[in-house]
Amino acid sequence: MCKWRKIINTFLLGMLLLSAAARAQEEKLIRAQQLLRSKDSDLALAVIDSVVAHPQTKDDFISWTTRAFIYFDLYKRSDRLKLNSPLRDSILSSVNRSQQLRPDSAFVRQNRSLLTNIAAGYFNLGKTLLMDSVNYERSQQAYTRYREVFRLIEPEANFQSKDIEYNLAVGSLYLDLFMKNNENTAAGDIAKVALLRVLEIQPDNPSALLNMGLMYYN
Repeated sequence: MCKWRKIINTFLLGMLLLSAAARAQEEKLIRAQQLLRSKDSDLALAVIDSVVAHPQTKDDFISWTTRAFIYFDLYKRSDRLKLNSPLRDSILSSVNRSQQLRPDSAFVRQNRSLLTNIAAGYFNLGKTLLMDSVNYERSQQAYTRYREVFRLIEPEANFQSKDIEYNLAVGSLYLDLFMKNNENTAAGDIAKVALLRVLEIQPDNPSALLNMGLMYYN
């Protein structure tokens, strides 16, 4: 009898310890959320990374979505205009983990809002790299990533209107460079490819037709 009582007592003690550990992690999660609301994301980051690493809370979608929002707050401050950002990568990996854990509808909406913002950021960055830096390759990378992230929101998304908008911007910019210097054949080639992509989607697009006409006339 004493042996069984000892086993039961040991079991109960173990359960109490587990319960205490779980409560401690829940309190940390609440603390991280409070720090996020007070815009103290640097402190919140250390807390939330501890939460998602702990066995009691590593499989909790609330923890991962909270982590995504903390990283997003840090990302907004410094990395919006960076093509390669570890902060952005952490947002995406956290949202992905949250989604794998089958969040409720409220957290699905929050995850979608983060993905929408990241996708829009990539699209705008693609145009910024094009217009401000005239860096076609990096601009293309940003635009490709925009499509990849947006497909996480809408797997069957139709990108025709955005493809037209983006490629018209590319075609117009590089046609202008080619018109200013006909020896810049690389610019002419980029413009032609971009405009043909527009016409492939919308054969009667007036801007693309006009720019192609100008290119061949020139």
